[in-house]
Amino acid sequence: MPGIIKESLTGWELINDLGALPENENIITDFLLERLQRGQIYTWIGSLLLTLNPSNEMSPPDLYNSLFLDKNVNVPEIIYGGSPHIFTVAAKAHYNLTNEIGKNCQVIVISGETGTGKTFNACKCLEFFSTINKCQLSEGDTCDIMLRITDACRVISAFTTACTEKNEVSSRHGQLVRLHYKSGTISGATITSFLLERSRVTRGSNNFQIFYQIIFGMSDAELEALNLSKEEYYDILNVIDYNKRKYFQKGFQDTLRALDVLGFKPDQKKQIFQVFALLIHMGNIKFIEKGENCTVDLNNNKSKEALKSTSTLSCLTEDAVIELLTTILINPQSVWRKHTTYHRHLLTVDACRNRLHSIIRHIYDLLFNWILNHINRTLSLKQEYSQWLGILDIFGFESFDTNGIEQLYVNYANEKMQQNFVETYVESRRNDLLEEGFIESISPLHTIDLYKERLHVIEENLFLTLNDASQSPVAMNTLTIIRLACNNFTGVQRKFLSEKDGNFVISHYAGPVAYSIRDLLYKNTDKVPNEISLIFNASRNKFLRSLFIIEEEQQNVKTCTKKKTMLAKLKYNMDSLIKELSKCDLHYVRCVKPNRLINYEWDRKDFKKQLACIGVFDVLPLVKCKYPIRLRYRDFYHRYSKKPTETTDPEKCKLILESIASKKDLFALVYFGKQLIFLAEPIFIKLESYRRNYRAKCADRIKAFFMRHRRKAEPLFVSKYSMTNDQKSDINETVTSIKNILEHELNRVENKSSSSEGDEVFTNSPLHLRNINGTEKDVDDVNSPENKNSGISKKIQHDRENRQKKLMDLRQHLKHKRNESCFQGSVAKFMKKMNTEYNFKSKQRKSVSKYIVGTKNSCNDNNNNLLKQYLDIHVPSVDVTDSADKNTSPVQYDTMTDLYTVQTESCLLFYKKGVLNRRRLATLPIKVHTQATCLFNSHVIPRKELPQGLQDCL
Repeated sequence: MPGIIKESLTGWELINDLGALPENENIITDFLLERLQRGQIYTWIGSLLLTLNPSNEMSPPDLYNSLFLDKNVNVPEIIYGGSPHIFTVAAKAHYNLTNEIGKNCQVIVISGETGTGKTFNACKCLEFFSTINKCQLSEGDTCDIMLRITDACRVISAFTTACTEKNEVSSRHGQLVRLHYKSGTISGATITSFLLERSRVTRGSNNFQIFYQIIFGMSDAELEALNLSKEEYYDILNVIDYNKRKYFQKGFQDTLRALDVLGFKPDQKKQIFQVFALLIHMGNIKFIEKGENCTVDLNNNKSKEALKSTSTLSCLTEDAVIELLTTILINPQSVWRKHTTYHRHLLTVDACRNRLHSIIRHIYDLLFNWILNHINRTLSLKQEYSQWLGILDIFGFESFDTNGIEQLYVNYANEKMQQNFVETYVESRRNDLLEEGFIESISPLHTIDLYKERLHVIEENLFLTLNDASQSPVAMNTLTIIRLACNNFTGVQRKFLSEKDGNFVISHYAGPVAYSIRDLLYKNTDKVPNEISLIFNASRNKFLRSLFIIEEEQQNVKTCTKKKTMLAKLKYNMDSLIKELSKCDLHYVRCVKPNRLINYEWDRKDFKKQLACIGVFDVLPLVKCKYPIRLRYRDFYHRYSKKPTETTDPEKCKLILESIASKKDLFALVYFGKQLIFLAEPIFIKLESYRRNYRAKCADRIKAFFMRHRRKAEPLFVSKYSMTNDQKSDINETVTSIKNILEHELNRVENKSSSSEGDEVFTNSPLHLRNINGTEKDVDDVNSPENKNSGISKKIQHDRENRQKKLMDLRQHLKHKRNESCFQGSVAKFMKKMNTEYNFKSKQRKSVSKYIVGTKNSCNDNNNNLLKQYLDIHVPSVDVTDSADKNTSPVQYDTMTDLYTVQTESCLLFYKKGVLNRRRLATLPIKVHTQATCLFNSHVIPRKELPQGLQDCL
């Protein structure tokens, strides 16, 4: 490709990948800016996506029309060969997750400097997932899950978005949206927020948007109920920009609608807005020094009114509020004075104001976390899930005229993310290509060792020094802090941290930034009063009180009692995030914003610097390899082999590829490395197509096997409504005959139940009882000499012959008039009716059961043996056969499988748990996917292993 590049850019319109260009920074810069002029804001860098933020200058109206990609979201030809777009990246992550390519967790990482469009692209990803989820599910609560997720992000955005010096709408926290997948569709979500810049609540300007939405969006009557006004000045809001009145009014209506969708009740919304009004009024409280102490300035009307409103909204007395803001609770940790507590007054106005601001930030943080937990309870999947797709939107690199701890938060987070990118993507791929011989050893602009050294200096020198200074009981001066932080450097470490004009200067990957030492020390502790929970637990405001109760419960769970500094919390949160990302497959989206000069020309120098900072020029040598898809031999074999084994042979992988392409094509599309198989996109797409078709054929075979099995295993019990009139009359006649016989014997039992002779008649019936264990118990026959001498043998013999004759006639009649299933159904209904009409004594019921069993054994056709099996199931303790019938084997019962078997003259029957079948029933249940019960494209649902029976049929 580089050979066909011309000096002019006119022939580059069809090039979508920077890997096809020469490694020349000026050519790449001109190429990207020309694409931007044509409205092409997305460009591939191998598998990375580079997006340019055009500031609404040249964005085509149909750029985000996802209809074509939505219909082909499971077609690899379109996804892996697609044009550069944020939707293509989202489709790749979705396809890899649902088709088990890679890990069970996929994350789209969107990064870049502030104002480059990270949050915008994250919202477009959610929009795409919402569209494809609607196509897969047509109804139910699951279909609306993406709408609720979008509304949840809208609510969170109102609480975390603010205006900055460089960006009017800047996200001031990190956010990871986890989309829970179940059976290939999105069924729930969890939103994690970290590194919230809560100090912005009290900075006095550019507060979070939710505050301005409340002021402009509420009606005058609603504001009056909260003692607020649109014309009033509030310290934590500073000057309100009335030009954005309509913008905030619309945002407030969107926030209210989203709260309704997420299940917030009217009382809860009212309580939330009351807390916001409380924070606004608390910000207006002023302090004054009186003698040696400091107290609330009640001579100032604005301060006095703010104190009154604070007391009303918090449901606390004014004295309790004053005590909270101007005194410190002293609780000595001494054995002798453990029950002694007292309050100490603050001495300066600054100390009281710092205490007030700390309380405001703490209450805002509690409220935000409560809202976030409520949202997650609404969105989360109730059962466990193993697959999730994440969208990570983290604030971008910042450098202002004056930088404090907020900018250190942002830039340190970007340092960690950039180090992770270089380590997991750039270095790992460079090592693979070097080992396989694709590229020569080169010296990149940024190495992983460089990032590690820089982070080591920031964490071990700067952070530890500031933490010690913040927690030290003895105040440390600035010179001591600088000396401790900037000493003990070795080699290259000296250029990463220095001091200049009372500021720490850190040489970040994106450039040097100076941070105010005073601001770092002042905001690193952010001490929250210990007695704040005691004060608000006495409040009559149940909602406000519940926020502090939840905080106490969370603190009791934690084992560490030592308070952490803000920088310690920052490092812990970033380490946890990096550890979470290490378990996932990452898809990178790098955002850049070209800026204009005064003469309206592009600032090429700044644009080139941004490209270098995000690692574009480091990645370019790696994307020259024409095999963008690489798999380890083991992963390749287990994915594309029909019957994979534990051992992986590279020769088997070659045979798989040779079965779908010629050796000539393989030479151009595949490279067999030492540890990896390198694939071009055409051969990978062909492999996926063959795999998908093979799985579809397997699903069709399973379906056909199931349909054959279902036809052979038709139910034996046929409904009377599906019978003909002749069949119904035959069944009625049969039932009447059997019922007459049984009623006749029943009358005999009842008439002779009190006589010993009657007992002998049923006791001496011709039976061989077989126990479950197979042992036989002989019972005296009626023809024995003892019974002959009793004087009743002739009568019993005559009755038995009559019964046998009637049953033989009945058998002949049934043999020609009805089928096996109809008879079985009538017998089942008759036995059920008989059991409900007659309630014998236990001894009589046993005798009747023995008699029925004895009579049925005189017949040896299939129908009567079915009756025999039915009765044996209802008398499981015995197994009865007729000694005269040598062709019928007894009913066998297997205690291990809980299975009955009956051998008749024509077939062997099996009975288990209400199912009667001619084939042996499966030990374990088998769930078969069919077109009627499965989702669309059910054959691509991941299945690790089929049951052995189904494997045999395939």
